[in-house]
Amino acid sequence: GLTGCLSFYKTKFNKTALESLISNCEDGINFMNTSGLINKIKSINAMYDGIDIDFSSLIIEKVEISNSMNDCLDLSYGNYLLKDLDLSSCGDKGISVGEKSRANIKRAKVKNSGLGIASKDSSIVNVDNLEIKNTKICVSAYKKKQEFSGAILKIKKLNCSDFNIKTKIDKNSFIDLS
Repeated sequence: GLTGCLSFYKTKFNKTALESLISNCEDGINFMNTSGLINKIKSINAMYDGIDIDFSSLIIEKVEISNSMNDCLDLSYGNYLLKDLDLSSCGDKGISVGEKSRANIKRAKVKNSGLGIASKDSSIVNVDNLEIKNTKICVSAYKKKQEFSGAILKIKKLNCSDFNIKTKIDKNSFIDLS
């Protein structure tokens, strides 16, 4: 069940730094049932997801991801505090939060991606400052899987430029761009 070129299972982090370059696995870096504090994660040139985190409770100070053919950052079934994200050239989503996750993001930049940020499947995402450039869809909230309800996405400050669709939402979900 480990899907990363670099995988962590039931690991406790304390001020850790990680880097992945040129990965051809399902995930460049995969975290499962992990907790703690990570200072910096960097993923460059992932054939699929750059970083995938499941069933975890993490605080991450800095995330840098570029050239992921699928999602840059994929979060599921967990609680996450992300302080500074810099994501570029994401084939699908810059930030994907799903399956009952709770994510608090202080600052994020997403450029050259299919979708900037998605909250889905009973997840709640709060973002303080989000800058998105050159995407098909800036922000989205929706129910994807039948066993979940809709999602919530709250963004205090959004700057989205060079996009086709600013918000995409289904009837089960909620987006607040205050």
